[in-house]
Amino acid sequence: MKILITGGNGFIGHHVVEHLIKNTMFDIDIIDRMNYASSGYDRLRDVNCYDDKRIRHFCHDLTMPITEGLAQEIGNPDYILHMAAETHVDRSLQNAIPFAKANVLGTTNFLEWLKGANKNLKRYIQFSTDECYGPAPDGVFFKEWDRMKPSNPYAASKAGADMMAFSFAHAFGLPISISRTMNCFSERQDIEKFVPRTIKAILNNEKVILHGSDRDNLSSRCWIHARNIASALLFLLDKAKDEEMYHIVGEEHSVLEVANIISQEIKGRDLFDDEIEFVDFHKARKGHDKRYAMSGEKLQDMGWKPTVLFEESLRRTIQWSIRPENRKWIS
Repeated sequence: MKILITGGNGFIGHHVVEHLIKNTMFDIDIIDRMNYASSGYDRLRDVNCYDDKRIRHFCHDLTMPITEGLAQEIGNPDYILHMAAETHVDRSLQNAIPFAKANVLGTTNFLEWLKGANKNLKRYIQFSTDECYGPAPDGVFFKEWDRMKPSNPYAASKAGADMMAFSFAHAFGLPISISRTMNCFSERQDIEKFVPRTIKAILNNEKVILHGSDRDNLSSRCWIHARNIASALLFLLDKAKDEEMYHIVGEEHSVLEVANIISQEIKGRDLFDDEIEFVDFHKARKGHDKRYAMSGEKLQDMGWKPTVLFEESLRRTIQWSIRPENRKWIS
């Protein structure tokens, strides 16, 4: 069996590659455009996957069509995980064009190749985000087919990519499914994300920036370890159905709760007031959403459960990150 993974050098992508190497006998082809988010091949080297004989690497920017030579090399994979994307909200607010190109046009180019090229495909999973739904009111957990109302260009571009994928599934009979997940954390995450950025701030005795007005009015997210995402995607390769959507869901915690766990691991205590800088939601980020939340009942009813628990896996991620040999990932 052969699986093709786009974005396999990235943060979540490299964890998925490692999980598949350890838990399947798949041959793995990776397409990655090698931008800043890929960190070259460093992540794959760190998990001893770069030189694995079951993995082949192809550098290609999906904003350009799949070339004839690349198509010949890829052949006919049995499975596809389309994970390549621009993902950072703040960058999308500065300039939305790269997000529209990478996420909508890139997905469309990929699907254009797929519709006429692959006869063996058993499952294509489009990897997406909870932000497509927009902000969730307190107590609301969006289900798979609830309305979408993205509130930033990144989220809108992912929603557009999802709809493009479903249109190709319907028009050309492709075995396409969509997974949506939420705030992911783990080792080797880009420093622009909340967990590694907060680890770095606490290590350096800098103020921790939290979106909110005070301790009682803060951003809330659902958090999930990358290994849980990898486990769920492998589960869905076998269990997903055509033109269906699935939520891969973690645990909901405020940004302060997460920051306090980080402080406990590094300083042995919760953050003091003078170590926190609260910033107004919308002043810090235009269109900032206070809360995202999705229901995970569908995947749970199908039989999938997280392989690692939130707090234990977060504490292990912190411990790993502060070891001297790993601090390059939070520098």
